[in-house]
Amino acid sequence: MFVMILAGGKGERLYPLTRDRAKPAVPFAGRYRIIDFALSNCINSGLTRIVLLTQYKSISLDRHLRLAWHIFHYEVGGCIYSIPAQHRYGERWYEGTADAIFQNIYTLEQEKPEHVLILSGDHVYAMDYRPFISFHLENRADLTMGAVLYPRKEARRFGVFEVDKEMRVLNFAEKPREPFPFPGKKSHSLVSMGIYIFKTEVLVKRVTEDAKIKESSHDFGKDVIPRMIKEKDRIFTFLFEGYWRDIGTLDAYYEAHQDFLRDPPPIDLHDLSWPIRTYVPPYPPARIKGGEVKNSCISEGCVILGKVYNSFLSPGVFVDEDAVVKDSILLENARVGKGSVVERAILDKEVRVNPGRVVKGKGFVTTEKGVAVYPKGMEV
Repeated sequence: MFVMILAGGKGERLYPLTRDRAKPAVPFAGRYRIIDFALSNCINSGLTRIVLLTQYKSISLDRHLRLAWHIFHYEVGGCIYSIPAQHRYGERWYEGTADAIFQNIYTLEQEKPEHVLILSGDHVYAMDYRPFISFHLENRADLTMGAVLYPRKEARRFGVFEVDKEMRVLNFAEKPREPFPFPGKKSHSLVSMGIYIFKTEVLVKRVTEDAKIKESSHDFGKDVIPRMIKEKDRIFTFLFEGYWRDIGTLDAYYEAHQDFLRDPPPIDLHDLSWPIRTYVPPYPPARIKGGEVKNSCISEGCVILGKVYNSFLSPGVFVDEDAVVKDSILLENARVGKGSVVERAILDKEVRVNPGRVVKGKGFVTTEKGVAVYPKGMEV
């Protein structure tokens, strides 16, 4: 099984966190990057031939891959490396998820896999792909797609499947007003996770056909999959019953962090049988000196003299005396000055909150749900 991870999206709805980095490289849960979850799932599932299709602002992501994921040698059957747009078919960037694969058919010709697992680089979940792969092979499927159950009202934000009792796909709609009900659980709908297993020959055929259609947006969900359904390809869905989050917006990013502060958390980051791998610079241990910390995750190198509640602190964060950080996400080397209050906020790397300031409700960017967000290096 060969793995291709789509890691080239602009991440415009995550701005300003994506001002200087690709969306998969955005820090998450203190010490990780979003991409670490998909890559860890692969390694923990025994999948070691992996490429990432990169595009926008990829320097931070490429650096992280070198530092955290340079763990295989190609000669012994393993690889993790990035492939930027190669311009093999004209001077253009990737124009959609299907086009990203089409522009890398050359890689598939070199690797010669029978099946390809296609993942998104901006989802947070812990999934063993082996049952997913087995289900695909047992059904002799041309395509199998990962799916989760969502309440029907919430499912309107996603691509939704109509399936029979054997989980074979009958129909698919992107963000429908009336999502298809799931058989046996009419209050829920089956939502696409944006992960796929294709027979390689079918994948190459379908993306090549799509590339020739000028009016196509060259997207799997909008173009390729509906066409495959219409032409009666063998398409199935695999139901994943664990936690899955699409980190597509700032509010989704914030809410996912809040999920991890619940008891129990949706993914146990302390479970060494399913480790989430990453790279952290050689910071010293965190130090809490006269401060107070409740229900928070504190990373290496943090120094806390004030109070921290229900928050995530990435490595090297400093919280000064009489400062309060509540319900917030502080990324690497952010500094909160003496007597300041930071509440319901996201501070990117190296943001400095001056003494006595109140950061709440209105930021450089304010989300629909009132979370204040400040970009890298800003002084508040």
